[in-house]
This record gives sequence, C-alpha cells and structure tokens, in this order.
Amino acid sequence: MKFIMIYGPSGIGKESVGRELAKRNGWHVFPQHLAFDVACAVIGFGNDGFEVYQRKICLDAFKAFYEKNVKGVVFTFCYAHPFSNYFVEGLLDFLNQFGIDSKFVRLSCEYEEHVLRITNPGRQNTNKIQSKESLDDYLERFNFSIDIPNVETFHIDNTAMGIEVSAIEIERNIVT
Repeated sequence: MKFIMIYGPSGIGKESVGRELAKRNGWHVFPQHLAFDVACAVIGFGNDGFEVYQRKICLDAFKAFYEKNVKGVVFTFCYAHPFSNYFVEGLLDFLNQFGIDSKFVRLSCEYEEHVLRITNPGRQNTNKIQSKESLDDYLERFNFSIDIPNVETFHIDNTAMGIEVSAIEIERNIVT
C-alpha cells in the first residue's frame, strides 16, 4: 500500500488535490477532518483524551485500508508544529510497523489566494474555516511553515496551480 500525506493549513487545497491524486491512481482519500469532527463530537476539542482518540480513529482507518489490500491512501492533514507531533509519532510508528511506503507533501499558497480559497462559497455549510478573520487567527496561533520532523517532504506552492496540475506535480515528483 502506498501512503501519501498532503499537509498544510486549512483551506490550502489539500483535500481537493488529494481527491484528484487518488482518482488518478485508484487510491482512497482519508481527510483528517473526518476524525477531527468525530473526536470533537465525542471528546470535545481541547479536552483530555482528544488527541489520543483522534489518532486512534485515523490509525484504525489506515489499518482497515491495509487489511483490505487497498492500493493507496491519500491522507490530508493540518500539521501544526509542535502540537501535531503526538499524532505524527503514532502515524510514523504505524507506517514503519506495517512497512508501508509513505511520502509527504506540504502545500502552501500566497496569503491573498488562501483568503480567496477559504471564503469560496463551496466551503459553506462545513466546519471548516470560512472567513478572513478566522484564517488570520488560525495562522497566528499555529505555525504551518515547519516540515514534519524526520521525514522527507516535497513542497508545492500551488498559488497559481489548479487542482489537476497540483496532483500531476505530486505524481511527477513522489509517486513511483
């Protein structure tokens, strides 16, 4: 099984690019926000046990994919150093335990484009960031410019790239 993690801040295009990449390669997509939403509903964001529960949901899903012999998984994730390190440590242990081929991509785009993306009407009726004010607060509180430690990361600035072009760029550089 191939495992591709696309990470970066909310609203950067991770899930859209991930869906295109998965479609092009016959893989599955698992966005982190699915586990985040469940953990919020069950434990409550910021409460004791939240991170443990969210990580368990994701790792259980990845194990199920592995046991079903899926060809590949694209996981989209908001990595915020150092807060996400507990999650990443468990993920890396899992990938190593099962010998899963993994690659990591960090997406970024210019601030003005980021604002346009998060205020796009397609994000309405979701639990995702949808206003410039919320984005500014989010970017001020969390550092998304640091790579995940101990893994090689391919960077893509997709400011001027469409979804398909971004997926093709990932294929050309890390999918073997």
